[in-house]
Amino acid sequence: MDETAFQPPPGSLEAIIVDTRKLGFQAWCWPQVGALLRVMAARSGRLLEIGTGTGVGTSWLLDGMDATARLVTVDIDPKVQAIARSHLGTDPRLTMLCEDGGALIRRERANSFDLVFADGGAGKHVLLDEALALLRPGGIYICDDMKPHPLWPPEHAAKIPPLTARPPARQDFCRMYIDWSSGVVVMVKTSAPN
Repeated sequence: MDETAFQPPPGSLEAIIVDTRKLGFQAWCWPQVGALLRVMAARSGRLLEIGTGTGVGTSWLLDGMDATARLVTVDIDPKVQAIARSHLGTDPRLTMLCEDGGALIRRERANSFDLVFADGGAGKHVLLDEALALLRPGGIYICDDMKPHPLWPPEHAAKIPPLTARPPARQDFCRMYIDWSSGVVVMVKTSAPN
């Protein structure tokens, strides 16, 4: 099967990738993860992306969202996020914040999002429980880059085992690990925490 025909990329993606490569930024979500984001975002509600980067994941999320859904995306690096802003910033469903993702996680109310995509360190390597608390029952948590990769900095590999060990202890989520692409954890909130 021609995967690109089955899951064609968002219209904005090619231009975002061109500008991303010019900047020399390499930390963007892989196409398979993007396609998963698009499917998971096909809902109404409020979505959160922690780690806008240059907007690769953002473009996939927006491509799946309906007209009433709203996406908040946050990144601490204005230079990197400027690419996302230039290609996606006019979408009325999107709010871009340039600040520390941890500050946003701490500020938001519990049970206020329907999807959280943790693409940065906050909500994935730190503040995981706080990010999970942001989800309403039925809400979806997604994080990628869970499979070791030769281009990872050495310190990244050490952050993965604690993340994969902690969520199984949570009885308020069902979860799965998808061993393809960059490695993805998907969790769905089934109830209020015990």
